[in-house]
Amino acid sequence: MTAMSSAGLLQQAGLDPMTRAILMGTTFLDNCGAQSWNLRLVGITTTFALWMIRVIFQKKRGVDWYALLHALISSLGSILCVYLDLFAAETLTGTPEPLRSCQCAPPLTSLHRILPAITMGYSLFDLLDGLTIGIDFALHGLATLLIMAFFCEHDVPHIITPMLLMEASTPFLAIVKADFFSETASLLNQMGFALTFFSCRIVIVPYMWLILMWTMMEQKSSPRYQECFPSYLFPVSFIFGMFFNVLNLYWFIKIVKKARRKLLGIEKVHHGNELNENKVKRV
Repeated sequence: MTAMSSAGLLQQAGLDPMTRAILMGTTFLDNCGAQSWNLRLVGITTTFALWMIRVIFQKKRGVDWYALLHALISSLGSILCVYLDLFAAETLTGTPEPLRSCQCAPPLTSLHRILPAITMGYSLFDLLDGLTIGIDFALHGLATLLIMAFFCEHDVPHIITPMLLMEASTPFLAIVKADFFSETASLLNQMGFALTFFSCRIVIVPYMWLILMWTMMEQKSSPRYQECFPSYLFPVSFIFGMFFNVLNLYWFIKIVKKARRKLLGIEKVHHGNELNENKVKRV
């Protein structure tokens, strides 16, 4: 589906300053043609660009720079999209989200449309890195690739875009082993990771997913829903949503255990920050 015109949306009366600022930014994407970009090509381009950054910068100063770049794009982009969905969609279109998307409406902005394709391109690295980190990370990478590809291939990427709010904790994770952090800065970064992980992955995104599932249940018998979406959209969305929710809960339990070790002084602030739990002293 072609995304709505941000310039046209800006003509609406009664828009708050934040909404206007976001729409002005997405107007730039519209001018670049993002309303109709081939999503497969967006994914391929993302993979190539991140691979170049990975080769050039590698892990200088202890940071996965390609992962940090994707995390910033996906997290900040999803925050902007969720803001529009929650506080502006009804004003702009007359219908709130996610009801609007479940009624076969096009992406609200170009940003809603391309973010899942960008994450689809990055997920190949997530999958490959997961093969050396642990089975849970590998499964996360595979599931991310499959679900982003599923919604992009069915030309409804904006339905999954709000779920990318899970990436809000990832920038903190990408720099968790940075060698330029003092002990205090490292502790603050780890606290930021734990807080955003809990708020986004354990509370906010599961809640939004439940609202989406309920809305799909209500709409799936309507002619408009049946004409626009395949019959397996709901079960696929439910299964993948449950997978990510359970995996995030599993990871959060590990985060709590790690925080306990650090608070008890069993593990120093700079130590035990490897992603592979097998390399970390257990209690």
